[in-house]
Amino acid sequence: MALGTSAWAASIYALPGAFGAQAAKPGSVVVLKSVSRPSTTTPTPTVSPTPTPAPAPAPSQKPIVLSEGDSISVFWAGNHTGIYARNTPGVTFFGKAVGGSGIKGGNSLEARFAADVALKPNYVTILIGANDLTGYPSADDWLDTLWAYVAKWKETGAKVAVATVLPTCLPQFPAATAEHATRRRIANAAIRAAVSGKIDAVIDYAADPVMGPDSAACNRMLYSDGLHPTDGTAGDANGQGKLAVVYTAAVNGMINR
Repeated sequence: MALGTSAWAASIYALPGAFGAQAAKPGSVVVLKSVSRPSTTTPTPTVSPTPTPAPAPAPSQKPIVLSEGDSISVFWAGNHTGIYARNTPGVTFFGKAVGGSGIKGGNSLEARFAADVALKPNYVTILIGANDLTGYPSADDWLDTLWAYVAKWKETGAKVAVATVLPTCLPQFPAATAEHATRRRIANAAIRAAVSGKIDAVIDYAADPVMGPDSAACNRMLYSDGLHPTDGTAGDANGQGKLAVVYTAAVNGMINR
């Protein structure tokens, strides 16, 4: 049965506990309290901080190559050492050879050793013998001195390449030229045999078919005075340019192993 307005209102008033703890009395005003509802507002998302990019790795250090020796290796643009440094920007190169040097003595590899070690080379190249190979009682005595010097470098952790001794052609000193030729054959055989033992590589100039034979030093296109290879600035046609080809192959081979 449908209820009229008065009857409907009375029924609400008569429902105990409908809007409070006690039923409302007839004729009183009922105040409806609003019921809190959960907010429907979408929360603002928290913005994640932008991650800090990792620092770029530092570039790897260039290998350091140090050359020691006598006037045949003195560092300049037309020398095999200068040619190598110019053509190999991926290395840091120190040319420390000094004219007139031997292994020991006042002007020598030994005398410069402390200053050379301070440069902390990873690779050391040695060409020596033009001035002092015949100054020892025998080729073996010279070799013993060379190996003692090389051993000091090996103790630093550096890898060492030793060059075979070049020829000389000094007609004004025939006995010295002949003795040098005899001793360099002994020395060069020992240097080659020392690879993977006393030394890490050989720079085998003496095996080069153009620069290595005894007679090559008498060719003034290759050796300006019978001792010093000619200027290599123009390329590998002259003495120092040909040495640079052999030097580059040996040193880069040692670095890349």
